[in-house]
Amino acid sequence: MKELTVNERAKAALSIDHTEQELTSLSKKFSDVTEISNSDDYSLVKGACREFQKVRVSIEKAGKAARNDANKFSKAVLSEQKRLLDIVVPEEDRLKALRKEVDDKAVREAAEKLKREEERKENINHKIEYDIRGPANNMFGKDSAELKIYLSDLTKIEITEEEYQEFFDDAVIAKNAGVKKLSVAIEEKEELERLRVLQEEQEKKQAEEQARIDAENEKIRLAQEAIEKEKREIEAKKLAEAESTARKLKEENEQLELEKREKELAEQKKEEEEAEKARQEKLRPEKERLQDWVKKLRFIDGVSIEDEELSEIQHEVLEDLSSLSIKYLEKISRL
Repeated sequence: MKELTVNERAKAALSIDHTEQELTSLSKKFSDVTEISNSDDYSLVKGACREFQKVRVSIEKAGKAARNDANKFSKAVLSEQKRLLDIVVPEEDRLKALRKEVDDKAVREAAEKLKREEERKENINHKIEYDIRGPANNMFGKDSAELKIYLSDLTKIEITEEEYQEFFDDAVIAKNAGVKKLSVAIEEKEELERLRVLQEEQEKKQAEEQARIDAENEKIRLAQEAIEKEKREIEAKKLAEAESTARKLKEENEQLELEKREKELAEQKKEEEEAEKARQEKLRPEKERLQDWVKKLRFIDGVSIEDEELSEIQHEVLEDLSSLSIKYLEKISRL
């Protein structure tokens, strides 16, 4: 018997009262209705909606019922699956654990073996790099005596296949290269040291000669400084005498100018006093007449007034005239 597909099983489970052909026919039944123009159209559309609603509700109920059956069936399948697995899975897990223990042990042993192999190679390479190549790579700043010690230590190293194994050739090559490099470096250092000694001796002689020349130059410099100092002292003395003479002449001129100015000011003051005296003498008759006239303002008699307000005004006028008389008498006297 042919097994049904998921879609076929779903169609079979969804039991409804309408065939697919009937539903297709229903969906096209009112396709010519495109607008509602009157009450008949409205009633037609309303009835159509009720018809579609009835079919839709029927399909939804059938779908819900089918889903409920499917959920119950699914739960039953899962429960049966768990029951059957509980029979075989524990034994499978036990056997997997046994196999894993063996596999883990093999992995550990392989890792330990690899680690030991790497440590062996690392130890040999360390000997080659530091014990054999090290001296030749650490020559910077060393003198020939130190390099000879390096060379002696390197030549004493015995290289055997038992110790260096597959790196035996590398060790031999490294030692021969180191011996050659150190030997060449020692020769170069010794030559440089010899040249340095010669240079130091030459520099010492040059320094002594330069010191002698510097001492002679210092004597000459001190003599020149003494001559320059004496010249500066003579020039300073001449300059001081010239400045003193100029200062005396300036003070004498300033004194003459001061006396001349004082005499001119005295004469000017005398002329101003005489002019003021003449002006006062000329103004005196008119000042006296004006003073007499102003004084009369103080003694003007009032008129007889019975009204109290008018009398008060007259009193204020007389007081103002008296104040004005005093004010202008003072002003006239200052002229």
